Amino acid sequence: MFKRIIIGCLVIFAALVVTLAVHIYLVTQPKNNGMPNMTMSRIDFVTQLDSLEAINVKNHTSQLDGVKDVRVNVKAGHMVCLYDRNKQAPQDIIESISKDFYLEASLYQPSDEMLAQSCPAINKSSLTYKLGAFFQRTFEN
Repeated sequence: MFKRIIIGCLVIFAALVVTLAVHIYLVTQPKNNGMPNMTMSRIDFVTQLDSLEAINVKNHTSQLDGVKDVRVNVKAGHMVCLYDRNKQAPQDIIESISKDFYLEASLYQPSDEMLAQSCPAINKSSLTYKLGAFFQRTFEN
């Protein structure tokens, strides 16, 4: 009985490690067209939006060509937009919002330090992070 539990745990652990390795391999491979079709951008607003204005901006942005999903965070003062880069550019979305709603908006640009981190939410001392970093170094070379 105890032997079966140990073997089962080892099989599950091995399957998870293989899944992680395959995921990192697929994510780190260069794309043929060089640019992903779907991307997500955060658009920050200079002034605080009220809830009615946020709904109007969300509805307007959702109707733009290539935009798949829009989420507005009224308290934080920003909007996250999922769109097709082949049909829409982030600056065009910002320009449309600025023109139609007279709102000053800007595209959020993370710092170089933030971009260098693989995942800002993960604990750097965790086993998952260490395994992921190992596989990433392996597949990037």
